[in-house]
Amino acid sequence: MHARSLYRQFGPTVGLWMMLAGSSIAGMAHAAPPMPFEDRYQHVGVATCAGSNCHGSQRPFDDSPVLQNEYFLWQRDDAHSNAYKLLLTADGKRIAANLGIEDAAAAPECLTCHTDYVPANLRGRRYSMAEGVGCEACHGGAQEWLGPHVSGNTHAQNLAQGLYPLEDPVARARLCLHCHMGTKDKPIDHRIMGAGHPPLEFELDTFTNIQPAHFRVDADYKQRKPAYAPGAKVWAIGQLVAAETFLDGLLGERFSDRGMFPELVFFDCNACHHAMRAPRWSAGTGGPLGPGEPRLADAYLVMTGIVLETLLPPVAARWNAALGELHRASMQSVAKTREAAKTLRDIATQALPQIAQLSLSKAQALDLIDRVAAAGLQGKAGDYTTAKQIYYASDALFYYLRQEHGVPATALQAPIDELFAAVDASQSYNPDALRAALRKLRAGAQSLR
Repeated sequence: MHARSLYRQFGPTVGLWMMLAGSSIAGMAHAAPPMPFEDRYQHVGVATCAGSNCHGSQRPFDDSPVLQNEYFLWQRDDAHSNAYKLLLTADGKRIAANLGIEDAAAAPECLTCHTDYVPANLRGRRYSMAEGVGCEACHGGAQEWLGPHVSGNTHAQNLAQGLYPLEDPVARARLCLHCHMGTKDKPIDHRIMGAGHPPLEFELDTFTNIQPAHFRVDADYKQRKPAYAPGAKVWAIGQLVAAETFLDGLLGERFSDRGMFPELVFFDCNACHHAMRAPRWSAGTGGPLGPGEPRLADAYLVMTGIVLETLLPPVAARWNAALGELHRASMQSVAKTREAAKTLRDIATQALPQIAQLSLSKAQALDLIDRVAAAGLQGKAGDYTTAKQIYYASDALFYYLRQEHGVPATALQAPIDELFAAVDASQSYNPDALRAALRKLRAGAQSLR
């Protein structure tokens, strides 16, 4: 089962919450375009894209390089279209009341991720926050590119006029993580989680695929959008960008002393919130932390180390040493933690453009699966949070092997399904079942070499 089936497996309610909070690749790693919520263009509203001859057809056009039913897919099947409506539900109102917010549907701290939230002077005549996370929340304000786009602009011309380059995994990850992790622009803190907001998690390839694709990746698509990358590379890039974003949080104002405690949103939720039955606790990354000690949310940092070990081995040694130092620093002070985070952030900044330029071979994809499995078996992965990332990684890499290298669909399917069953819900997470599946996965991957 590829991760694109997760939405159906988890159900629509969890899927909605999971997806809220959904030039060259190397060039993007250096020169990030402005985010859609911070660009200078007017946002003209979803209705502007919904004409039946534009993107509002109920079924794909046979003679068009694009599907042209994108609006219909978004409105009917995409969780982003319901983001604003969630604020009006009983759960939305309860969370708002716990936060002391009278009306979530009018509160900027809620609207910033549940809508295409832009300044009033950039809201066009047909703009409506009730549309939720609409087209321009991801594609950028259409004031300049909409007309030429309809008239036949090339993709490069659209980008020059404000279209956001979502086909580029670096740019896409940076945008998605603003809401799926939180940043200085869209802050998420432990207070919001304590009020009842569902936990946030993210993996770029998985979260791209669990929503209905409103594009078709064919030869024409790849020609128009050369920054496109296959899933395994998207997974690897997504881990590095998530690591960057997390480290930026440690270096920013959100991570600071608040009375006796630092901001707890930067710590692993499941290291504290879990059933106290054996076997449950994991030694994690092997640092100085023991049972009952708060652990930084290091899942993306662990996965990044695995990416680097396979693709940039000399960099990996520095990364893993710095990660150990970060955990030691987290038991000392905010200042020491920031110092260690800065070292890791610098390594990630240097490594990302190199990873973005690489092409993954079959051998490297199999090596990544082996290392991911080994991390879980050797105790280098943390608790449930990292276990989920292990599943996402294994599924994404297996799908890549099937699509790009012709590996039979049955080759690793059984252990992948067992991994999913082990991490399907935090309340029933079974680390023994996870490790049993990882042993099968590792043996299967080695047989494919």
